[in-house]
Amino acid sequence: MPPRGSTKRRRGQATEAAAAVVVALLSLPPEVLDDILIRVGIRDAVRTSALSRAWRRRWEELSSLDLCFPLSGDDEGMRKGLGAVDGVLLRCPGRVQRFCANLNNTYAGRIHDWLRVLSRRGVEILSLSFDDGFPALPSSVFSRGRLSSLRLCGCSIPPLPPGFMAFPE
Repeated sequence: MPPRGSTKRRRGQATEAAAAVVVALLSLPPEVLDDILIRVGIRDAVRTSALSRAWRRRWEELSSLDLCFPLSGDDEGMRKGLGAVDGVLLRCPGRVQRFCANLNNTYAGRIHDWLRVLSRRGVEILSLSFDDGFPALPSSVFSRGRLSSLRLCGCSIPPLPPGFMAFPE
């Protein structure tokens, strides 16, 4: 049986080690911190808010976001992830580099608003998959300024706007 108090001592040492890691991270230049947060994905970037006050809103200042919500067998998880899109798009003013989502009819009313916001944020890669019977997308989906890749599945593709030749970039 371990001596009394050794569990508390180990717990205290683990807390001190975690605090040292946070201090080491905070000593990095802001550009490096942003690069780390961009690479870990939005879910983990938001989770870093719990590290310390300095990290609390750091993810909101990122210059670029990569929002990807893959189809999963867990409907509750997908619903929570897609439900977070509104909050992320409202709170983070940075550019959205990639937006990928598998959507069902629950989000039919939101996609038009999301496309409008994504257009203003300069989305480059847009990949949307829909359940059968999803309404047609607006033709504005083709007028995204920086769009370089568009993937649409399971939806009615709108007619091309008059004079559309290709995406600008």
